[in-house]
Amino acid sequence: MSAETIIATLRIQAQQSWGGKSGEKRADELETFIWTMLADYAEVLGFSEDAILEKLEERRDYAAVNYYQPANFPPLKDVNVFDTVEQLRDKFPSGKFVCPNCGGISTDYSTCNSGRIMANKQPCDWKAWGLLRTFGKGYRFVVKDDFLEHPVVQEVFMPLELHEEPMEAP
Repeated sequence: MSAETIIATLRIQAQQSWGGKSGEKRADELETFIWTMLADYAEVLGFSEDAILEKLEERRDYAAVNYYQPANFPPLKDVNVFDTVEQLRDKFPSGKFVCPNCGGISTDYSTCNSGRIMANKQPCDWKAWGLLRTFGKGYRFVVKDDFLEHPVVQEVFMPLELHEEPMEAP
């Protein structure tokens, strides 16, 4: 299905979600955002707008007006882009990440396993997903080779190789 056809359907859904001028405004904003995002992603990643939007729609499981937002699809100038997963792994060979919540070193990139005990007397188990994600202290990237298979901008804990603050002992 073409991007034009998909966006026309999404416009109708956005218009129907709120009545009157509010629905029209939501539809206009949604359409503008999607076309801008698609142009950026197609240029940087090398896929067609149609292919990208089809894959995003296959993955989407909630309202388009909430899904197609800068938090989920930032401009790729603000994201690190790798050609392959191997290129990503080669850049961060330690396999260690800094938890944005406790500051400890985790060997898991998205769930803290540092062992740091928090104020509640429990080990930190912060997750890189959800509402607060990484508090803006994480690392965002896409991998071109698998973007159509996994059409998301990944956000993980900051790789230790990029961490700029001195680390405290656990």
